[in-house]
This record gives sequence, structure tokens and C-alpha cells, in this order.
Amino acid sequence: MRILHIIDSGGLYGAEIMLLHLMEAQLRLGLEPILASIGDLEIDEKPVETEARRRGLRVVPFRMRSGPNWAGAWRILGFARQQQVQLLHSHGYKGNILFGLLPRRLRGLPMVATLHGWTWTGGLTRMLVYEQLDALSLRFVDKVVLVNAAMKEHPCFQGRRGYNLAIIENGVPLAQPLASEPMGRDLRQDVLSFAREAFTIGAAGRFSREKGFAFLLEALAGLVAEGHDLRLVILGEGGLRQELNQQVAALGLGERVLMPGYVAAAGRYLPGFNLFVLPSLTEGLPMVLLEAMSAGLPIVASRIGGIPAALDQGRAGLLVEPRDVDSLKAGIRAIIEDPCGAEQRSAAASDRVRTLYSSSAMAGRYFDVYRQLVPEAAACVAGMGSMAP
Repeated sequence: MRILHIIDSGGLYGAEIMLLHLMEAQLRLGLEPILASIGDLEIDEKPVETEARRRGLRVVPFRMRSGPNWAGAWRILGFARQQQVQLLHSHGYKGNILFGLLPRRLRGLPMVATLHGWTWTGGLTRMLVYEQLDALSLRFVDKVVLVNAAMKEHPCFQGRRGYNLAIIENGVPLAQPLASEPMGRDLRQDVLSFAREAFTIGAAGRFSREKGFAFLLEALAGLVAEGHDLRLVILGEGGLRQELNQQVAALGLGERVLMPGYVAAAGRYLPGFNLFVLPSLTEGLPMVLLEAMSAGLPIVASRIGGIPAALDQGRAGLLVEPRDVDSLKAGIRAIIEDPCGAEQRSAAASDRVRTLYSSSAMAGRYFDVYRQLVPEAAACVAGMGSMAP
């Protein structure tokens, strides 16, 4: 079975990592995934394309002007027909809007859309418009996959017909556990050296409002004022870089915070930290959370989206209230002051990844969705049966 995965990637973050893990697992199952990577005309190569090729995945870049480019969408559909693709799988609002709003008779192929999570946090912004268009387009998609059950409670899905929903949690590979990966010379040595100097908190994600890094910096400043010798590394990049730099300076944290920018394979740095903190204001099921769980790190994370379920309602990591600096401080303080309890929760988190959040299980559940839409797929992939545990 040949699947065309469609994404307009802004970096190499959660949605991209999930997609690459899924494609690798699909190859192992005997499927034929292809990555259609959308980008603006002036872009040479995107990080997701580089990483996909490094993993041996098939990548086809499609460059087009920004906005609702129907000519570009038609070109991708032409490629899909020429390659005898049997199903479209979109990851993100660009693909959802371009192909979901096309009448099925023009699209000609069944379509699955994975909703990784909406990031609008308030105000009249461009993101609000995109998400409203996204919600509209999903009504015309054959199957909409949510990455956690909590997403069904979004107002968009309440009391409205037209959405054909399924829930498939994200997954990570288990063949090479992150905690055992060598921290070799290909990693940034300045990051590793910085983390060795004191108890170091790790965080990762786009520098955008919904990731809540401003609250984490405030919490760090408060704990340092209490006498804790702490450091913080935030892996990522984005539009709030200057604002976060100014906040670090204003809080007097210049010697304690390192924001090295985008790094490849951010999950490989996690074993070098003492604690992972996810202070987000909105999330689906973050890949970086699953990576931290797999790495055996103590975790403090916001009580939002699919995070409480992943952390077994606090038994596999401490849950704190989003936007609440005092709650965040209390969670970090509890890890520092009760290392035995932190170790027990970390062990529980590792067990949950192995049993519930593997990329193989994720791929099997997606195949079950695919063959509902393309019944002949069962004949194309002989002997697979139901791959969901």
C-alpha cells in the first residue's frame, strides 16, 4: 500500500518527528510511505527533508507560493496519481485545507488527517483564522485522527456532526532506547558541558507563546532566589527568541540559561539533563514528552491535552497547572527534594512507553484506519492482520 504523507513543516519538532517515526514503522510493516514536503519557492531544503533522507525515507519536495495554492495542490495530486498512491495522509493545516476542501470527486483519493494539536492561545491572530479554516476542512476528510482522547473535548467537536474521528496516540521507536544512546562527538559539546555544571533542567520546543517558556524562566528565577543551584537548557528556535533573551537578562539568569538554538535529534540530549520540564499552555501528545519518558528522566509537565493520560495522572511524572509559576516551582522543587520518588515515577514512565507508546503500535493502529478506507490494502499487505495490540 502506497501512502502520501503531506506536511508543510516549520522545523523539526513534534509533528515532524512523529511523522518520521511513523514512516519508518510503516516501512517495517511492508507499506510504502512517501513524504510530500510543501515549502515556499525560495526554500532549498527543509530540516524534515534532510532528516527523512538520513533515515532512508523517500522524500519529494513541492515548492509553491504561500497561501491557498490550488495549482500546487493539483500538482501534488497529479504526482499521487502518477505514483499510484492509494491514500493521502495530511499532517497540519496547510495540507488539511488544500486537500480537505477539495470535493472528493476532484481529490479522487481517500484522505486521513492527523490533528497534532492546535496552538492558538487567544486574541485575534492569523493562527485563529488558520485553525478555523482547518476545523472546516476536517469536516470533509474521510478520517480525522486525534493524538489523545482529551482533544475530543475541544469546542470544535462538541455538538457538531461531520467529523469522523479516531484516536491514535503518538509513539517512539523502542529498538534503540534513548537512555542508552551514546552522547558522542556529533552532539553539541557546549550543551553537554553546560549541563554538567549543576542540576540542569531541560526543555525543548518552538520559541512560541503556547510553549510557556516565559513561565519556566520565572519559576527558575524564583527557585534560584530560594538558594537552589540550577541551570536550564531550552532546545529550539522561533519568533520569541529576542523576547526570551530579554527576559533572561531582566531576571539575572544569564549564567544559568542556555538557549543554543535548533539542534538535530534533540532527544539525544535528554540523558544529559537531570529533569525535563514541559510548561506548555496547549498540547496534543508531545513527542518530546514520550522521548523524555523513554530516556528515564524525571518529568514535570502541564496538566493539559494528552499529558495527564501519558503520565498516568501523575504516577509517571508530576503534573502542574499551566500558566501557574508557583505550581511549576513546586513541581521542580519536589523533584529536587525527593529523588527517590522521582526515580520511581521515571521507571513507571519508561514502562508506559514500552507498553503503550511504541511507534510499531502506532503504525499498526494507523493501518487499521487505512484499510477501512482502502479495503484492498489488506490484500496488498499479506498476513498483517490487525496490528493494534
